[in-house]
Amino acid sequence: MSLKEQLGYLFNPRSVAVIGASNQLGKWGYVILARLQASRSGRPLYAINKRETEVLGLRAYKSVADVPGPVDLAVITVPFQAIVEVMHDCVRKGVKVAIIITSGLAEIGGEGARLEEEVVKIARRGGIRFVGPNCLGHLDTHTNVRTVGFLPGVKKGNVALLSQSGNSSQSVTHYGGQMGIGFSKFVSTGNEADLHFEDYLEYLADDDDTKVILGYVEGFREGRRFFELAKEITKKKPIVIMKSGRTDAGVRAAQSHTASLAGSDTVLDAAFKQCGVIRVEELSELVDVAVPLLGQPLPRGRRVGVLAMGGGMAVTAADIVRREGLEMPPFSPVTMERLSELMSVRWSRGNPIDPGGDLVSYHALWPMLEDENIDAIIIVGGVGMIASFPSWVKLPPSARKGLAERRKAIEDIEVQDLEKTIELMKKHQKPILFVTQVTGAATRGLAYRKLRENHLNFYSNPERAARTLRHLVEYSEYLGIARGS
Repeated sequence: MSLKEQLGYLFNPRSVAVIGASNQLGKWGYVILARLQASRSGRPLYAINKRETEVLGLRAYKSVADVPGPVDLAVITVPFQAIVEVMHDCVRKGVKVAIIITSGLAEIGGEGARLEEEVVKIARRGGIRFVGPNCLGHLDTHTNVRTVGFLPGVKKGNVALLSQSGNSSQSVTHYGGQMGIGFSKFVSTGNEADLHFEDYLEYLADDDDTKVILGYVEGFREGRRFFELAKEITKKKPIVIMKSGRTDAGVRAAQSHTASLAGSDTVLDAAFKQCGVIRVEELSELVDVAVPLLGQPLPRGRRVGVLAMGGGMAVTAADIVRREGLEMPPFSPVTMERLSELMSVRWSRGNPIDPGGDLVSYHALWPMLEDENIDAIIIVGGVGMIASFPSWVKLPPSARKGLAERRKAIEDIEVQDLEKTIELMKKHQKPILFVTQVTGAATRGLAYRKLRENHLNFYSNPERAARTLRHLVEYSEYLGIARGS
C-alpha cells in the first residue's frame, strides 16, 4: 500500500475506534469520542473499554478485535503499560492506521523507549502506520474527521498545520481564527516513532485542499528527505516553518519534549533558503505569512510604498521597512502629480506618505499601485474603521439616526473603493498589507469583511507587516518572480 493510500485512511477513514474510550469528563477517551460523535459524519464509531458496557451512549467492546465491522482508524488513549497489547489487537483486527495519544514512551527514555520500539515492530509486522505517540491527534475539515480533543475554533480552509508540539499548535490555530484563516488538515506528530514529519509533507504536496503548509518543528527524523521534498513542493505551494531549538537550551528542550533530533541551526537555516522554505521566528508569524500567501500576489521586488495616518506612524513604518532589508524608493513624477491632486497641500510629498491630517483614503493607494517604482504597499491606520465610529464619539439620541445613515453611506463608498483597490492589486500584482488595531464594531463592518475575504487582514503593528512582507519578497525571489532574483 502506498503512503498516499495509508494516509488516506488517516484523513478519510470509513470507520473509527477509540481505544480507551471513557465516560469520565476530562479524560482523553471522553473528549476524543465526544468530538467524533459531534461531527455527525455518518462513519461507524466504536468505543473500546474493558470495564464498561456503554460509553457516551455507544456499546463498548472489550477489545478492538471484538468489533463486528472493519476498523480503518484506531485512536489509542490507554496507559503506556497497555500499549503493546493494544497494538497486537489492532494487528489482529486489520486496522489500517492508528493514532497513539499515549505519552510516557521515548520522550522519557528507559522503559518507555523500549515499549515504543516494541510497538513500532508490532505495527510494521502487521502493516499498520501510526501517528505519535505522545500527540494530540489530528483533523481534516474537508472530510469532517477530528480526533484532536483540545483544539477549538478551527474552521474549514486551505492551510495545513503539522506540529511536533501540541500546545504550540493550539496557539497557531487560535491566532489563525482571529486572522480569519481556516485549516484543511492538522496533525500533532508527537514522537514520530513511525510516521515522520516528512511523510505528512509528502502527502500534503498533492492534497488539493491545501494551498499553504505550516510547520512547527523541533527536529527532523529524515533531514535529507525533508529538503528533497521541500525543494519540489515549494515550487507549487509555500512551506512556512518555525524551527525551534536555535540555542543549546532549546536543543535540549526539544530532545526531552518529543525525542526528536535537532540538527545544526546554521546548516538548517542555509538549507531552508536553498529549498525555498520560509523560516519564521515566532508562532504568530506562521499565520502572519500564511494570510497573504493564500490570496495576495507575490511582490515583484523589494520596493515598498508606505501610506500612514500620521507623520509619526509614517516615519516609524519607514524605519521598520528599511530595517527588514526592504527599500523605500521615491515615487515617480506621475505618481507625485496624482497624489498632489488627491491630497491637501499639507501632505508630505514623498514616500512615506503623511496625509497631513486628512483621513487616509483608498484613492491614494491607486497611484501607488500603478507606480512602476513600487512593488508592495504597507498602509498604517484609518481604513475599515467607519463601522466603529459610534463607539468613539458619544452623541445625543437626536443625532444618532442621522449618524447611522451617514455611516452606512460612507461605508458603501468605502466598499466600492476597496473593490477597485483589489482589482488594481491583482492587475499590477502588488500585495497590500494593512496595519491597525481592529476590535468591537469594526469587525462587523462591511469593509472589514470585504478585506478579510480577500486576505487583506490587519496586522497589529508595522513590525509584523514589514517582517511578513520580507518573507514574501524572499519567497518571490526564490521562485524567480521578483526582480534581481
